Amino acid sequence: MNWHERFKQMKGGLGYTNADIAEITGNTTDSIKSATQPNNEIPRWLKLAIVVYESTLSKNETADMLKKQSKEDVFNFIRNRLAFDENLLTQLRHIDKNDMLKEHRRFEMSGYEDKKGECTLFNLGIVNEFANLGIYDYTDYLFLDFYKGHGTLYLQYFQSKEQEEIELGGYGTVEIIYEIFERTIFSNKPTRRRI
Repeated sequence: MNWHERFKQMKGGLGYTNADIAEITGNTTDSIKSATQPNNEIPRWLKLAIVVYESTLSKNETADMLKKQSKEDVFNFIRNRLAFDENLLTQLRHIDKNDMLKEHRRFEMSGYEDKKGECTLFNLGIVNEFANLGIYDYTDYLFLDFYKGHGTLYLQYFQSKEQEEIELGGYGTVEIIYEIFERTIFSNKPTRRRI
């Protein structure tokens, strides 16, 4: 996730507009708008504000923030979370870096593996990118399986005896993660106490 995307996420999370930021910093609204244009580098003072904001978010605050956003905003949050690291992008050659900024990690949906467990571990790594939101607090287990491009989500809610099996045929990575959110952090299901 780049600085501009993180800035947009911070503004949305705090409910701030450029006018609010201008009032706080003593700048004009136009200067904030100009300084945060996608073709300009984010000012150092704003990078500090973004880092402080991100470090103070708890999983509950982030989940509550996501509940208030539109589905498309949540999709963008998921894409940003799965975006390739900027350090990695600086090492790549012979590619259009602007095109790469639009890419993100995706589930391996074939279900085929060269080494036993390889596909499962890779896909679990993607799901775990969202563990800090508390998705596992709602379930005794949550498991994602793919075979020939077709996904299935298996889960059992905390304090329930019923196993759920949700078919995810035709879903992409972002839609699958959103479905997990719908079944966990966006649900009213009971959670286990972790503190």
